[in-house]
Order: sequence, then structure tokens, then C-alpha cells
Amino acid sequence: MDYERLIIEYPHIKIIEDPTMPKGLGGIYTDKRIYINKLKDSYEKHCILAEELGHYETTHGDITDLNQVQNQKLELVARRWGYEKVVSLEKLIECYELRKITLEEVCVHLEITADYLKKSIDYYIDKHGLKKVYKGYEITFNPLNVKPIDTIKS
Repeated sequence: MDYERLIIEYPHIKIIEDPTMPKGLGGIYTDKRIYINKLKDSYEKHCILAEELGHYETTHGDITDLNQVQNQKLELVARRWGYEKVVSLEKLIECYELRKITLEEVCVHLEITADYLKKSIDYYIDKHGLKKVYKGYEITFNPLNVKPIDTIKS
């Protein structure tokens, strides 16, 4: 499972599944500890863990006051890091190669929620536009489609 792979990839960070997290809070990172709401399903936990690892990788200090614009920006940086980690362009190509073509199949293969996939795709559209050529593939983001460049007719 990809959730467990992320945990293994970061052995120096303690991941704690906590059933007493405040309502509406999926996870929080603090001092090499990530608290994940234990009541979430496995796909949600995977998405939450990716973002919290993004905080570990990209932000420093207390950014819990989201009324501050700088903290909102840092939250977005961490979220985007998670998108690129879990729904990377390589993983989208892998889905194509494994014939995981529908959005549902992509979500199941990547072990993510449909909402997380949508937000990842929206991020890639903001970053790259509607298409990106990457490692011999053309990735169209809306609708999501991956094709080897040699099959694209000029």
C-alpha cells in the first residue's frame, strides 16, 4: 500500500494515527511527528500524509494561523509538494502503461481519493497548462489522457 510506502520512506518521522483529532482536521505536522486522523479511510490518510510530509519538506515553524497570508502560501506549497509526490507525472504515465485509464482506475491504482486527483490535476493545469510533454509522453490534463509521443499524429 502506498500509505505504508510513504511511512517507510520517512523512518525518521513518527507517524501517529490519532482517533481524537479535532473534527475537520485530517492531519498535522510538528517536530518530526505527523498526526493523522485515524478515523479517515486509507485513501484519505494517504493524501493527508503526503501533504503533511510536504510540510516537513518545505515549511518551518508554526503556520497554523491561516489568517496570515504567508502561512496560506506555505500551506499551498506543502499541498503541491504532496501532489507531485503522490500523483507525479511518472505515476500518471505508469497508470497509462498499466492500462489504468478511467479516473476511478487511476484513483484505485494510486490509492487516493477522487477529490485529491481532481485537485492534483487542477494544480498541473495551473503549472503546465492543458498539456505537458514529459519523458516521451504527452499528458493532457483535461480530460486526463496520456499517450506516447510516437502515437500522436502531427
